[in-house]
Amino acid sequence: MASETEIAVVGIGCNFPGGEGIDSFWKVIENGRNCTREIPPEKINIREWYYPHDNKLGKIRTTHAALLDEFNVFDNKLFGISNEEAEQMDPRRKLLLECTYRALEDAGLTTENISGTRTGVFVGLMNQDYEAITSRAASKTDHHDTKGRAMSTAANQISYTFNLTGPSLVIDTASSSFLSALHFGYKAIKQGDCEAAVCAGVHCIIDPGKFVSLCNPKMLSPDGRPFSRKGAVYGRGEGCGVLFLKPLIKVILDTVGGGKQLDQRAPDKGTSRFAMCNKCCLAARKQCMRL
Repeated sequence: MASETEIAVVGIGCNFPGGEGIDSFWKVIENGRNCTREIPPEKINIREWYYPHDNKLGKIRTTHAALLDEFNVFDNKLFGISNEEAEQMDPRRKLLLECTYRALEDAGLTTENISGTRTGVFVGLMNQDYEAITSRAASKTDHHDTKGRAMSTAANQISYTFNLTGPSLVIDTASSSFLSALHFGYKAIKQGDCEAAVCAGVHCIIDPGKFVSLCNPKMLSPDGRPFSRKGAVYGRGEGCGVLFLKPLIKVILDTVGGGKQLDQRAPDKGTSRFAMCNKCCLAARKQCMRL
């Protein structure tokens, strides 16, 4: 029997380079697929910024990154968001809403089931590419920009959209932002601040300035691949991942006892999800060691 201190991953929603969804992500990990590709001009005019060496300020020494198959594609009507507001939204917010929806769906929950519950939202993100780009066009700023660009309210929009009443906050600890969000979500459940938690991490590549600031100190890999043989340890990528957490004992009781949890799959779903996450991490570690 599960103890009251164990927390289960009962839902996963993600969109990473290589395809949308956990099955696509697993295939990328399992096959050791390299998802880096040349940055298209509609995202960043990389040819204008490219210079093959590190000794020139204001230039980028790579033309590659790990990018989503589809970028900034969003069904705003599904979330009750107007076309005007959607146009002003940071692409990261769109990914967060979509992946949260998928994580809840994966957990066997509908928006009606989750509405009004004491579910917390913990989002890890860094950088403000979209805000940096849009702030240069001040003449086009309107009232939608305040909530569409602000980094501080990204979690609040999830809480508002799904009517979640638990803690709602954004965490920026650089590259470990998602792990920090997961830690705070886990702790919040254990100490009773919320009955479940949406823990998310998201990143989008939009602003060339971030490439410039990373290339000058030689932090970026020239071929865009992390841990490459060329010596650099960092390759940029984008994507979004959302985990839905609940106490394992509650997942089992809800599933077996016919509680609010709609998921009628095997009672060990939470532990199997945790095992899948562990397998993904181990496979990724082995792949990195081979590079």
